[in-house]
Amino acid sequence: MAEAEKNRGIMNHAIFRGTIVSIRGENENGTIVLACPMITSMYRQGKIENGVRVNYPVLSFNKNTKTQNILAEFKQGNRVFVKAYLQTYVHMDNFGDAREIVNIYIDEIVQESSKMMSMFGKNGRIYPESINEVYLSCTLAGITKHTNTILKFRLDISDKRKNLMDAIYYRVSAGIANGMGIGDSVDILAMIQTVNTKEDKKIRNYQELVILDISK
Repeated sequence: MAEAEKNRGIMNHAIFRGTIVSIRGENENGTIVLACPMITSMYRQGKIENGVRVNYPVLSFNKNTKTQNILAEFKQGNRVFVKAYLQTYVHMDNFGDAREIVNIYIDEIVQESSKMMSMFGKNGRIYPESINEVYLSCTLAGITKHTNTILKFRLDISDKRKNLMDAIYYRVSAGIANGMGIGDSVDILAMIQTVNTKEDKKIRNYQELVILDISK
């Protein structure tokens, strides 16, 4: 049975597998930044060229995180597997403007074993491939057409708390939004995409929710 069939209603589930590039905090509160590389493909002069793009999602933990003692048990360079969820909050910037931020909260985090360790109980250097996936079952609160191939969806993922967020869908197939309207229930596969902070340009949102697939 599909996971969504077992959990009818709101689904807010994110999974990550990657390498810790930074971890900081105090007491029970802090953040972890993961490196999650992914293979990219593009056509150039009639040929497919593959490359690697690395996203660096920021994951938060606090007293409600199921995994305890994160600051003591994990460190930079650890390969980890994380279960998490998304929650928005409003942040006032230095100019007094309110900005909506998507925060990723850790539910559970575990050390990742190499493939040799998992199968033979011996140290190895090859680890499972990275993962950066977000699964949402929610309600459409708005649809905005940016271009013919870019749509922005406003999603209502409210459960116990108000939780509205934007998601961008790039390279949209023709007619994907036909028949979709405000109030419709949708299922979404997405990812967290981060910007390169070393680029010399103004950054409004460090990380955003990017839709990979959507179905009513």
